[in-house]
Amino acid sequence: MTTNKEIITETKVVQIQTQNAGNIVDFMWDSWLNGINTVYAYQQEIEKVVLLTAERQKELWNVAIEKSNKLQQEVKGFLEDARRDYQNHLKTVGGEQFSNLFDEWNKRLNEISDRINQISETPEKAGFSAVNNSQQQMEDSFKRLIEQQQKTRDQIKSLISNFVNDVKTTQKGMLTLFDDNKDRIMSVAK
Repeated sequence: MTTNKEIITETKVVQIQTQNAGNIVDFMWDSWLNGINTVYAYQQEIEKVVLLTAERQKELWNVAIEKSNKLQQEVKGFLEDARRDYQNHLKTVGGEQFSNLFDEWNKRLNEISDRINQISETPEKAGFSAVNNSQQQMEDSFKRLIEQQQKTRDQIKSLISNFVNDVKTTQKGMLTLFDDNKDRIMSVAK
């Protein structure tokens, strides 16, 4: 004969089992969501590294361009100083006539030098410009891709969260339904 005390104890045990089963459902799905969130966090870290790498690469190109421009200016300055010193030396040694002759040759030499500089500087500047443009386009593409990935992650995260909540609710409902009807189920199984 079953006493009220036994019925109450059995009911409490069943409630605790149902609650534990519900906790297991929560734990399982929450762990799965945490795994997805971890993957998303790693993706975001990789995105940061990609952007930092692109930024660092741009900085290095800018330093190379600055150094190239500085070197060109130093070479021009050195050549101008050398020509001026040579012309002054010729004036001192050869007089005004040599100085005028040097001026004539210097003008021709400057024309040739300017053409050589154009020939050598133009491709270099065009190359640097192309690299800078390419670098900027790549960085902009990365940023757009990352923005799109973030939007997609946010959408998927919302869908998954809703799905998991629905599944958890359904599974807990099934556990409660099973618990409420366990006597009937057990009698049918016998």
